[in-house]
Amino acid sequence: MQNNYNPVAGYYDLLIQLIFGKTEINAQVEMLRFVFPGNRVLIVGGGTGWILDKIAEIYPEGLEITYVECSGTMMKYARKRNCGANKVSFVQLPVEEFETEERYDCILAGFLFDNFYQEHAAQIVGSLDTFLKDGGYWLFADYYYPRRGGSWWQGLLLRSLYWGARMICRVEANELPDMKAIFSSAGYRVIFNKFYYRGFIQAVVYRKE
Repeated sequence: MQNNYNPVAGYYDLLIQLIFGKTEINAQVEMLRFVFPGNRVLIVGGGTGWILDKIAEIYPEGLEITYVECSGTMMKYARKRNCGANKVSFVQLPVEEFETEERYDCILAGFLFDNFYQEHAAQIVGSLDTFLKDGGYWLFADYYYPRRGGSWWQGLLLRSLYWGARMICRVEANELPDMKAIFSSAGYRVIFNKFYYRGFIQAVVYRKE
């Protein structure tokens, strides 16, 4: 099974914090300003679900959240999170297999697309796009390494991350997809963009036009 994070689920969050501190958390939490009371939110590839705790701190009630995660072990941790009085539906599926009749105000994808090759990532964006309302927001956070001009240490760190992920979790990709090009081709407009960890981590909010 590709992109299988079950083997590292028990210590994944700790490992990421040892490497990046709270940068990955901060990058995603800062984008929650684009979630509003009463919104219907789709979270894809949410991992252990710590984001549910953060959302509940800001919005203790009133949200409808669909939480999609393929790892059964990750999902076990996510189900134990404090979601406040928000309505949360948990769906254990690979994101590319998720189907729904619902339409969402917001999609949150944190450190998901680095798992996929360019074509596969584009297919997933195209599929999820049909679930997002016109004018809705896509909250995207991931690693950033430009094909030209990236720092040597960024390239070394990225290769190390991919080496470990491919060995342990059978991650399909070995380089970052060009998400800027994918979202642009899908008709999205950037309304928020911020870099963290000396430019290695990026948070972008896209608006569906």
